[in-house]
Amino acid sequence: MNRMKKLRNDIYTFEELDTLEKNARKLGDLETLGLIDFSRASKTAKGEKRKEVSLEDETARERRDRIRKGG
Repeated sequence: MNRMKKLRNDIYTFEELDTLEKNARKLGDLETLGLIDFSRASKTAKGEKRKEVSLEDETARERRDRIRKGG
C-alpha cells in the first residue's frame, strides 16, 4: 500500500503523522499536508489518542519536542 492510500485509510499513528508532516513541509507537498490534516481529524473523531510517553522512557528528541511545544 502506498503512502497516499495509507493516509486516506488512517493507517498511520499520530507519531508517524508528525514525521510525515515534517517531511511534507520541507518538500512543500500540499496534497500530503491536506491528507495528514484529514487523517488527524478522522482519528480524533474516532476517539483515538496520542500514545503517552512517561518521562523516564522519553528520548532526547521527545524531550526537545515537548519543551519546544511548551510542555
